[in-house]
Amino acid sequence: MTATRRSLLAFVLLTFLISWTPWGILVVLGMAPGEELTFDPAFVLFAIGGLGPPIAAVVVTQFTEGGQSTRQLLRRLLRWRVGSRWYGVAVLLPGVFVISAILLDWLILGVTTPLPTPDLALLFVGMVIVNSMFAGLEEIGWRGFALPRLQSSLDALTASLVIGVVWLIWHAPLMILPGAVQTDLPALPYAIQTIALAVLFTWLYNSTRGSLLLVVLLHGSFNAWIGSILLLRDDIDPFTYWVIALVVCVITIGVIAVYGTEHLSRIERQTA
Repeated sequence: MTATRRSLLAFVLLTFLISWTPWGILVVLGMAPGEELTFDPAFVLFAIGGLGPPIAAVVVTQFTEGGQSTRQLLRRLLRWRVGSRWYGVAVLLPGVFVISAILLDWLILGVTTPLPTPDLALLFVGMVIVNSMFAGLEEIGWRGFALPRLQSSLDALTASLVIGVVWLIWHAPLMILPGAVQTDLPALPYAIQTIALAVLFTWLYNSTRGSLLLVVLLHGSFNAWIGSILLLRDDIDPFTYWVIALVVCVITIGVIAVYGTEHLSRIERQTA
C-alpha cells in the first residue's frame, strides 16, 4: 500500500471514529440535539461528530507530512481570489435546486409556499454563515484532504464518486438520530443527491484551483437553502426532495458533459 493510500485510509478511519462515537452515543441514548446553538450535552456531542472530517484531516496531515503541509491545507480556506462567478455558483446554485422543486410542487401538486418576509431573508443570510462555519468545515477533510489525494491516481469523476459514497456512509447515524434533519428525508433521493453533489463540489474545487473557501460556502449555502423550505413549510414533502435530488443529478450530468470526466474543470484537477 502506497503512502497516499495509507494516509487516506487513516483519514477515513479517524473521521468515522471521531464522528460516529458521539453520534452513536446520542442514538443509543435517544438524545436529540437542540436546534439552538447551545451547550447542552446533546448539542456538544452532535457538534463534535460534525468536526470529524476536519480534525482527521489536520491530524493525519500533521503526522504524515508535517506542519508545513498542514498550514498549506488550512491556507486554502483563505483562497478567495477565484472570480466572482464562482461565488455566484456557491451561493445561488443550491437555490436553483430548491426553487425548481417549489415551482414543480405548485405546478404538479398545487402546493403553495409562502413568500419569504424580509426577516426570513435576513435569517437565511445568517443560516448561510452558520452552516458554513459548522457543516461547511467538513470540506477541510472531504475536498481539502481526500479529494486531491484521490485525484493523484484517479480521474476527477471517479474520485468524486468515491468520496460521495464515503460521505453518504459517514452520514448514516444521522438518518436514525432523533432531531437530525436527515431523519425526515427519504433515504433514496438523499443518497442520490449526496453522491451527485460530490461531483459538483469537485467541479467547484478544481475550477477555483483548490479553494476550500468556495466549497465551504457551497456546503453552507446548500444547507441553508434546504433549511429555508423548513422555515417556510415546517417540513419537506418527499416529492419536493425527489425533485431536488433529480435537479441536482441533471445539473451534475450537464457539468460532466461540458467539463469532462478527467478534470471536471477547464484547468487540471487539483492533486496532492
